[in-house]
Amino acid sequence: METKVTPELRDAPIYQTFGELFAKGFTLDTATWVFVLAIHVAAIGLGAWVGLAAPHEWASIALVWAAIHFVIGSMSTTVYSHRLITHSAAKTVSVPVHLFFCLFGQVLSVQGSVRRWSANHVLHHGVDRHGKKELDPYSATWFPDNLRNFLWSHTLTHLFNHPDSEEYTRAYKAKRHPIIVWQNRHYGALIAFWIFAVPLALGFFLGGLTGALSLLAGSLVGSVAVQHNTWTVNSVTHLWGWTKGLKSSAVNNFIWLGPMGEGNHHADHHDFPRDYRNGFGWSGWVLDPTRYVILALRALGLVRGLNHANRRDEAEIISARKLAKVDELKRLNNDAAALYAHLESTVIELRKEWLEAVSSWEALRSESKLMQRANESYKELAEEIRHTKALVKARKQAFLLAVERLNTQAFDYAR
Repeated sequence: METKVTPELRDAPIYQTFGELFAKGFTLDTATWVFVLAIHVAAIGLGAWVGLAAPHEWASIALVWAAIHFVIGSMSTTVYSHRLITHSAAKTVSVPVHLFFCLFGQVLSVQGSVRRWSANHVLHHGVDRHGKKELDPYSATWFPDNLRNFLWSHTLTHLFNHPDSEEYTRAYKAKRHPIIVWQNRHYGALIAFWIFAVPLALGFFLGGLTGALSLLAGSLVGSVAVQHNTWTVNSVTHLWGWTKGLKSSAVNNFIWLGPMGEGNHHADHHDFPRDYRNGFGWSGWVLDPTRYVILALRALGLVRGLNHANRRDEAEIISARKLAKVDELKRLNNDAAALYAHLESTVIELRKEWLEAVSSWEALRSESKLMQRANESYKELAEEIRHTKALVKARKQAFLLAVERLNTQAFDYAR
C-alpha cells in the first residue's frame, strides 16, 4: 500500500550542490555532453553564417528546413514518445505509426531513443505516486534554489549517467515492441543519417558546399530548438505556475501553447496522465495541437481505443484541488475551529453529491447511446439526461459557493 505523499515532503530538496551527485553514483556521460555541446556550438556558428553570409535563397531554404525539422521533431516527441508510448494513450498503435516515428520523426528530436526516453518519463511520473523523488531523472525540486533546479531539470540531467534502479529497469523492459527495440539498438546510426548525412547530401546535390552547409545549419538549429522546446516541460512547468496539481509535482496549469501543447494544463496531465488530451476544458482543446494529430491518426485507423478522463474523473480532480487549497487555511484559533469543522463537513458532503450527480449523468448518457428504445421511451430518457445535467451544474455551483464561503470565513478568522 502506497503512503500518501504531502507536497511539502515531495518538494523538499535532497541535494545542496551538484557536486553531491557524484557521491550518489552519478557520472558525467562524456559522449553525450560532448555531442550536445558540439551541436549547440555548430548550430550557433552555422546559423550565424547562414544569416549573415549565405546567399539569400539558401538562407530562406535553411530557415524552412529548420522549421519543418522543429515541428516534426517536437510533434514526434509529444505524440509518440510521450502520449502513445509512455502513457499508452491509445490501446492499439499500428505498425506504420511505429515505423514513421521510430525510424524518422522521433530521431529529429535528438533526445535519446524512444525506449530510454519513455523509461525516464515513467520514473518522472512515478514520484506523484510513491514520492521517491530521487528516482525522478529531471526533478525540478532536488535543490534548494530555482536556478539549480532549472539548470538540472532543463539540461544537466541529460548529460549524466544516472545510478541504476529496479524501477528504471522495469520501465525500460516494458517498452519491448520490436520496432522500438530496434530503434534503441541503432539510434546512433539513425542520428548520423537523418541529422547529418541527409541534409549534407541533399544540400550538396542541390547547391554544392553552400547548399550542404545551409541544410546542415537548418538541421542543427532545428535539433537544438526541439531539445529546448521539450525540456521546458521538465523545467518551466514544474517550477512556475499558479494552479498546483492536487497530488503531482506539476505547478503549471496556466494557458500557454508550450512545446506543442504539453505545457498547457500540465497539472491536469500529471493528475490523469493516461489521457490522450493534455487538459480539461476549452483551453485544453484550443492549445493542444498534439491532440489533433492523435485524433487524425485515429480517423485514419492508425491508432484505436483512446484513453481519456470521464466527467467524474475530471470533477473529482477539480473538486479535490479546491479542497487541497482549503486545507491550507486550517491554521485557525480555537474559537473558530468548531465553525470551520462544520463548514468543512458541508463542503465535503456537497462534493460527494456533485460527484454522484456526475456519475448518474455519465451512466444515463451511456444508456442512451447503447439501448435501442421506442421513440417515446427515448424521449423520456433524454429528458432525464437533461434533468441530471442541470442537477450536476447546480451541485457543482453549490460546492464552489461553499468552498468560497469556507475560504472567506477562514480568512476572516485568520486575520
